[in-house]
Amino acid sequence: MDNTSKNMLVSTVAIISLLFCGQIFANNVDRFDKILDQTVNSDAPGISVLVTEKGKTIYSAARGMANVELDVPLSVNSVFRLGSITKQFTCAAIMLLQERGKLSINDDIRKYIPDFPTEGHKITIKQLMSHTAGLANYTDNKTTMSKLIQAPTTLDEMLKLFAKEPMHSKPGEVMRYSNTGYVLLGKIIEVSSGGTYAEFLKHNIFDKNEMRDTQFGGLQLIKNRASGYTQTPEGLSNASLIDMSWPHAAGSLVSTVSDMAIWFKALSNGKIVSQKSYQQMVKPVLLNDKSESPYGFGLTNLKVRKHDAIAHGGGIPGFSTDAIYFPAEDIYIVALGNIDRSRARDIVQLFSAEMLGIKHKEFIPAKINQIDLEKALGTYKVNEKSIRTLSKENGVIYSQRDNGHKWEVIPMSNDSFYFKGTIDYFEIKEESGSIVMKMYSGLSELPQVSTKL
Repeated sequence: MDNTSKNMLVSTVAIISLLFCGQIFANNVDRFDKILDQTVNSDAPGISVLVTEKGKTIYSAARGMANVELDVPLSVNSVFRLGSITKQFTCAAIMLLQERGKLSINDDIRKYIPDFPTEGHKITIKQLMSHTAGLANYTDNKTTMSKLIQAPTTLDEMLKLFAKEPMHSKPGEVMRYSNTGYVLLGKIIEVSSGGTYAEFLKHNIFDKNEMRDTQFGGLQLIKNRASGYTQTPEGLSNASLIDMSWPHAAGSLVSTVSDMAIWFKALSNGKIVSQKSYQQMVKPVLLNDKSESPYGFGLTNLKVRKHDAIAHGGGIPGFSTDAIYFPAEDIYIVALGNIDRSRARDIVQLFSAEMLGIKHKEFIPAKINQIDLEKALGTYKVNEKSIRTLSKENGVIYSQRDNGHKWEVIPMSNDSFYFKGTIDYFEIKEESGSIVMKMYSGLSELPQVSTKL
């Protein structure tokens, strides 16, 4: 074969490869568009979503309204409250301060907050970040959440309030989610840096990485800010007010999907903190009994089928968010929603399935035999401390975990149901003389099994 023929062959292969990759990209875009069109109402609060692969954005879009009253649609530039996704920024700030010699994550927190009671125990900064400090969670306090959070407060005022709550366990004994611990981290950042939490993040993370739409989300005017909504039994309403002084380092930040992509690329590439610090953030933590907690520092480890992933979600009045990173594939997916219990988690999982080639169950509503329905209704024991109730009210079937939210479920056969607006489903089976509920959450292949009482 002469050189001309070789060059023609190479060119032909290159063109075919480009066409093939272009077709795959186009198919992904079409499938992503279809997912959003099927899951988000265009005239209701919605979702902004972005997907990157190997650091490059391959899809970004938004559906729904940024402001329902004014008919303002969401865009990929819309600014959302992040909720608990804030926690990974807080932990990065702590790791940055450690790298600068301002603190050690193994320090006793009383070095920075000497008056905070620890019931005679040593609590480390590391334990605050990994939710293993044994502290109570102030967002579980109904009085605080119903009467106090609408008014401005200070860190010191909050710490005095939190100091009244007894610890739920010894430090390092168990992983138990605590927003209280993250407010303490905010205080530690301020003490060790000499400035405010908002200032430290702005100057050391946001400005340095050109994250122009990410900031502490107080009462200041923020261009392109999406309004937050909640769904009540009476219909859609504006979200309840929460002053951002309360969530502070646990959930106060606002951002866009494009800034979130900048953030995680820089974080995972060692441009925010060192690679050593980043690896500490995403590494499971050992408990006192040497067992592992999947939660690292502001990020948690999980499996999506056979794929390793690093993820975190967020929920705050009016907003629900989710983001996931697959390190082996270098894929990052983030979805930000402006309504309580938005479809962010489901959209992230559906997009993950598309990117990873994972097949998942398709839901098609079906009529159910009333005899089978009556057999399925009732209370199921999830574990020693929790139950799930399947009930029917005014012709609608609901699933309720303990005293939590009642979720509408829809039959897709005589023994299977899916949760309206999610990709979660369950099957009711008779096994060894007992009726059991097999719950499949997200893309999980293994069910959580509960037995009917």
